[in-house]
Amino acid sequence: MIGIDIADTIVVRRVTEKGTKIVEEKLHTQNWAGKSFKEYEKGRRGIAGDRGLSSSKGTKVVRLNQMIETTIPETSGLMISSGRGTSLRMV
Repeated sequence: MIGIDIADTIVVRRVTEKGTKIVEEKLHTQNWAGKSFKEYEKGRRGIAGDRGLSSSKGTKVVRLNQMIETTIPETSGLMISSGRGTSLRMV
C-alpha cells in the first residue's frame, strides 16, 4: 500500500480579476509570521538596497537598509491571565 501525502493533494482556489477568473494551485508553505517571515523580510530588504520610504506627509525618509530588525520575544516562563482574568497560568 502506498501512502498519500495530503499536502500534495490540497488545491487552493483563488478568485481573481473581479471574480471572473479562478486559479487553482497547489498549497505552498506560508511565511506570513514567525522565523520564516523574518528570513523572507530580510531577503526583500537586501533586494531593495538603499531605497527610502517617505512618511509623515512626505517630510521624513526612512532608508530600508537602516531599518531596525524586530525580534520575537521569548514567552517561556511568563504568566498569562485566563478565566476572564481571574486566574494566572505559566506559559
